Amino acid sequence: MRILLVENNLSLATLIKTHLSKFHVFDLAKNLEQAHYFLDIKNYDLLLTDLSLPDGKSYELCDYLKENRITLPILFLTAELDIKKRVSCLQNGEDYLLKPFNMLELEAKISNLLEKNSKQPVRKLKNANLKLDHFAHQVHMDDKEIKLNRKEFLLLELFLKHRQQVLSKATLAEKIWQEEEVLFGNSIEMTISHLRRKLGKNFIKTIKGVGYIFKNN
Repeated sequence: MRILLVENNLSLATLIKTHLSKFHVFDLAKNLEQAHYFLDIKNYDLLLTDLSLPDGKSYELCDYLKENRITLPILFLTAELDIKKRVSCLQNGEDYLLKPFNMLELEAKISNLLEKNSKQPVRKLKNANLKLDHFAHQVHMDDKEIKLNRKEFLLLELFLKHRQQVLSKATLAEKIWQEEEVLFGNSIEMTISHLRRKLGKNFIKTIKGVGYIFKNN
């Protein structure tokens, strides 16, 4: 899982990454400005953020996610003892962890949040200048809408969720197509051909004898 860690205490950030890097991939932002940058260009499974940052409170990130209709579980790290401020963490995010904390406790909190949200579809997916909105059923490239039919949309969404991973034809069939559609015809190949024509041929690469891979452009 990919986690955006927003923490200006580099010693704590290093400790968290060292302890959990076996299970997760981390990007580190030291303030709100850097956090906005990462959220604009990448997709994350969880936002792990200190409540108090050099350039403001991380509640601002919650507003940003809502404004951009991005569904992302949030775990606040806070030293606040004021119960009202801790309740605000729960109202703006999903959970909080009081500093100082044990790494095993942090690991358990993260696992619970990821498990809780694993069945919820990701609202938006991005790849450079390509953006997909799950609920609006829209795809934009360079802010221009690309019209896709249902199968093309589902296929692109699957590729974006598994970028840089080779997906076999059997995997695509299992996730998107009904068995009879695959057995009788070349619907997978045709749909990929249509996507290449609409998005550009460099996005989806064929790995001969293995499957297909969506490349980061």
